Amino acid sequence: MDAANWHALADSNSASTVAAATRTRSDVRGLRVFGLYFGLYLFTLVDATAPFPLVVNLFFSALNGVMVAMLFIVGHDGCHGALVRNRHLNLWLGRVCFIPLAHSVSLWRLAHNGMHHRRNNVRGVDPVWTPMSPQEYRAASPARRLLERIYRSAAGPVLYYYGAIWLPWMVLPLKRQARGRWMRHLPDTLIAIFGFVGVGIAIAHLGHWLAPQRPVWLVLMLGWAIPFAIWNYLGAVSFYLNHTHPDVPWFANEKAWRTRSGSVRGTAHVTLPFGDVLPLYAAAMAHPAHHQSPVIPAFDLPENQSALAAQRPQETTHYALTLAEYRRIVRTCKLFDYERMCWTDFAGNPTTGCLMPAHPA
Repeated sequence: MDAANWHALADSNSASTVAAATRTRSDVRGLRVFGLYFGLYLFTLVDATAPFPLVVNLFFSALNGVMVAMLFIVGHDGCHGALVRNRHLNLWLGRVCFIPLAHSVSLWRLAHNGMHHRRNNVRGVDPVWTPMSPQEYRAASPARRLLERIYRSAAGPVLYYYGAIWLPWMVLPLKRQARGRWMRHLPDTLIAIFGFVGVGIAIAHLGHWLAPQRPVWLVLMLGWAIPFAIWNYLGAVSFYLNHTHPDVPWFANEKAWRTRSGSVRGTAHVTLPFGDVLPLYAAAMAHPAHHQSPVIPAFDLPENQSALAAQRPQETTHYALTLAEYRRIVRTCKLFDYERMCWTDFAGNPTTGCLMPAHPA
């Protein structure tokens, strides 16, 4: 599919998802959620740079990173047209939410709405956490194999989003799918870059005003670098858990994806151990319902997920996240054999059974 078609898909919604959105979107609720999490972001930012003992600042710095991740969820809903009823207001709320994480709204919608959602878990189309096949791994250079081993380790999400997704996909229109229409992406790219730099400058001034005795580098570390690193990790590990599991298949082509309900089979509902503390985060992890109807806001996903699981129990994957389960996923899901339709280790030995026929009729 060419770049023009990807852009068209990013701007379109099916009749069913539009109808679902009409039933669930609320301007009051959407603006309330936006105001709540933007307020919490500002509150934790001030406390991260205030003249408190350093250990207190570090606590609020980490919490500020979590709030950046919450802003991502709110902005993500805006980019899907799910937050409020007005399309343009949705996009502008998304732009504001995306400033602390330096994401271009137009590039995000191209890669996420137009590619990931329309063909999630399809090799060569979905750009996020696509597993290499054993053949691709053997043919890769030693450096690329080492990088894949790092990415597929327990600590892989610490590094993955920076190099694989953020700069090449979300900041600059460098990918083939974006280059042909780079002028279309330029305004949002400039908003992302100058907004991110502006946030850093504002944090430096805020820190100097609140705690003039502190060096600027420490202020920027507390208010900018640590929160950004925490957001990057939370984003990467969440996307990983959504689409990587011993029961979740990937697909070699669109035909296999379409005939085997890949939009739902290719994702998992993850119950978080801290769901009561971060209810919006927990709600967003009801991911099969999100892929079934992307324009339903995150806070309505658990109800829709329950209905989906009841209707299609054989097609939905649900698990509770624990340290043991995470270790099992990481140990099992190294490469994916698209012919045998199973996960393998780096030597190509199957670590799961066949998840479904590779070439459905």
